[in-house]
Amino acid sequence: MEAITATVIGVVGTALFAMIFMQFQHLRQDMAAGFQAANRDLKAQGHELKALDHLLRGHGERLARIEAKLEIEPPAEAA
Repeated sequence: MEAITATVIGVVGTALFAMIFMQFQHLRQDMAAGFQAANRDLKAQGHELKALDHLLRGHGERLARIEAKLEIEPPAEAA
């Protein structure tokens, strides 16, 4: 009888361990996919920020040329 009990406990324990291991495996895969998606989003936002920076620099340069033609002193905060 003890052998049967020990066998049942061993089988149930092994099954529980396998289930926990599989859950951790799925969790790891989900986390990896989430990190990859977040990395892609951050890269896309970085490209958008670079494009916006380029656009704003162009506007600033154009404003500086207009101020130079009109002989307008830029505000003190701009310096």
